[in-house]
Amino acid sequence: MRAISHVDIVTLGRCLLAVEAANRVRLCDEVFDIAHAADKYRKRFGIYHQRYGSGCLASVCMDIPKRPEPFLSDRDYAHCMKLSLNVF
Repeated sequence: MRAISHVDIVTLGRCLLAVEAANRVRLCDEVFDIAHAADKYRKRFGIYHQRYGSGCLASVCMDIPKRPEPFLSDRDYAHCMKLSLNVF
């Protein structure tokens, strides 16, 4: 998987916020797995994956519904950010 940036974490957090709390860990794990596979594809073939992009988290999240970014004081959003940071 490519290096993780602030945009990756925020984008993933917004995606996690859009799903029910019970499904967030599963979605987070799936996004990381897909990003890793897309990065391997990019390295092997020298081009971005046609659906999942460059192998960064934000490119995998492009087609996943997202909520607008709330303030960090929003407890639910803070939990989503924590989930996305705890995976790696």
